[in-house]
Amino acid sequence: MQIKTQQTFGTLLALLAISIIAAILFNSIRQTHQAKARSDFATDTVAKGISGLGLVAFEYIIARPERAKLQWQQSYGSLTRSLAQDMFEETEELAIMRELRLQLQYLQETFSQLVVLDSHRSGNQQEMELAQEVEKRLITQIMVMTQNSSADASRLARLSEQRIIDAQWRTSWLVALLVLLIGAIILLNYVTSLTQILGPIRQLKQGTDAFSKGDFSVRTAVNVKNELGDLSQAFDQMAARLTQSMVALEHKSALLLETNHELESFSYSVSHDLRSPLRGIDGWGLALLEDYGEQLDTTAHEYVARIRAETQRMGQLIDDLLQLARVTRGEIKHESVDFSQLALSVAEQLKQSYGQRQIEFVIQPCLRVVGDPRLLEIVLLNLFENAWKFTAPRTLARIEFGACREVEPASKQLIDAYFVRDNGVGFDMAHAQRLFGAFQRMHRVSEFPGTGIGLATVQRIVHRHGGKIWAVARLDAGACFFFTLPNKSAIESVQLSL
Repeated sequence: MQIKTQQTFGTLLALLAISIIAAILFNSIRQTHQAKARSDFATDTVAKGISGLGLVAFEYIIARPERAKLQWQQSYGSLTRSLAQDMFEETEELAIMRELRLQLQYLQETFSQLVVLDSHRSGNQQEMELAQEVEKRLITQIMVMTQNSSADASRLARLSEQRIIDAQWRTSWLVALLVLLIGAIILLNYVTSLTQILGPIRQLKQGTDAFSKGDFSVRTAVNVKNELGDLSQAFDQMAARLTQSMVALEHKSALLLETNHELESFSYSVSHDLRSPLRGIDGWGLALLEDYGEQLDTTAHEYVARIRAETQRMGQLIDDLLQLARVTRGEIKHESVDFSQLALSVAEQLKQSYGQRQIEFVIQPCLRVVGDPRLLEIVLLNLFENAWKFTAPRTLARIEFGACREVEPASKQLIDAYFVRDNGVGFDMAHAQRLFGAFQRMHRVSEFPGTGIGLATVQRIVHRHGGKIWAVARLDAGACFFFTLPNKSAIESVQLSL
């Protein structure tokens, strides 16, 4: 049974029990109120009315006032109307009411006979004695019937009071039974919650705790037919798939580690085994020029120079590829870096290396970032050298470095970025997507020398720091490279994702 169905069923049972208790209480109150009304009727109306009739009869017997006759008729009429009401339903009570009506009728007849006897009191001594004898008998009947009626009225009141007590007892027993029923429902609900909800939740929590600690072999195995059982089954299936994925990932990690070792071996071979032949070619070319230069014509000298230039370019290409491999695999340090001072240092290096040119460096002061100082120096060195190279046709070259707010092309959002701007030859933005690819060039080698690795290296470093890089340029109007460097927490999240 689903948890929602269980809760709905339990709620309906509770509402049903509450409704039954409310109905019983309402019925008990109604019965008690009716019994109280009957008791009050028997006590106040019947008993007091009969007692009133008796008092009026005694007053008439003693003093024979005319006023007593009138009071009798009024009391008799009021009591007759009261006894005519249908206040009772039980057989015994209805029998008492019939008896009271008959006794009231006899009282009326007896009292009327007494009044008639008084109105004809005359004659001889014998008739007078007979009349007195009849009068005594009538008075005795009135007294006996009055007492009997009062006794019946009291018995009627006691029966009504007993009805009140019975109704209260029935209500108490029914309420007690319903309380026991509600207790049983609560106990059943508790046991159901313990076995169908709380227990499975505890098993799921234990499974997730173990899962969060890296133990992917744990299975919750909750055998209940509700949402928690479905969740447990889905969790166990996910754990099984994740275990398989972890095994596959470990296998791939082992292959990757083996591949990295092979790449390191390859890099070592490139760094040592390939350099030796290149140095040999360059050296033997130089020896050829030095030893047999006079015997070679101009064309031969040009060919040897080209061979030496190509070997040197090949050596530079190897150095750039090795650097690209190192920045891709190396561990990044997170340090606070004075970016402005680092840019000044790189600019000074370029001036010392290429002092024959007139170049103006404009570097914004007080820029600080969090990153790897060694890699950030490579970023600035490549970007500055790129700007240095493509400003060669300019009489006065200008290279700027700073920070600004710029619209990032992919997200179209205004973000904080760093830039390196130059007034060089620029490039066509139609080919900008190829700009950061390895060996991709925007100009011929004969115009601007280079290996096409520098910007790819810059992009790898920026991406490893969790940043982005893009460029904006126009032909013969300079170029500007923008890049972002997120804070340390962003860098760490990128490293974790890698």
